Amino acid sequence: ARAANLAWDLVKGEAESRLREALKADPLEFIVSAWSKAQELKKYADPAKYPPDQSVVVHLGEHRVNCTVHPEIEVLFNGAPIRTLKFTLELVAKFKSAALTIRGGAIRSVAPGACSARVALKYSGVKLKEEETPEVRLPGRLDLGAGVPIG
Repeated sequence: ARAANLAWDLVKGEAESRLREALKADPLEFIVSAWSKAQELKKYADPAKYPPDQSVVVHLGEHRVNCTVHPEIEVLFNGAPIRTLKFTLELVAKFKSAALTIRGGAIRSVAPGACSARVALKYSGVKLKEEETPEVRLPGRLDLGAGVPIG
């Protein structure tokens, strides 16, 4: 039992490290990706109605963006897989007065306005950690370069 506990402590430590590494992605990437799939924005991908050289600013008002991803960690023993740990990461972002600049069928920039977020990490339906931010007024605008394609 002692050897099993020691082995699990090693696996747990490595799993935590790998999970942190896998989740280093920018949460804004998840959010913009979710916006790009929103039904209300699909019309802006039509080049006949919105020529590629024309920019359109779309104000979203008050809304929520939900994003769920499933990072996995594979546990190996002597190079052989023993188990795959599948986690669920849920992100809920709440925005007020966000403005998206759309050109050529892609979201090119975001002026976020005020926002707050809640992130929950789960394993097998059990909540491991949950954090929530207070509402923050975000200044400025985030340029997305070539943009995130709509659709």
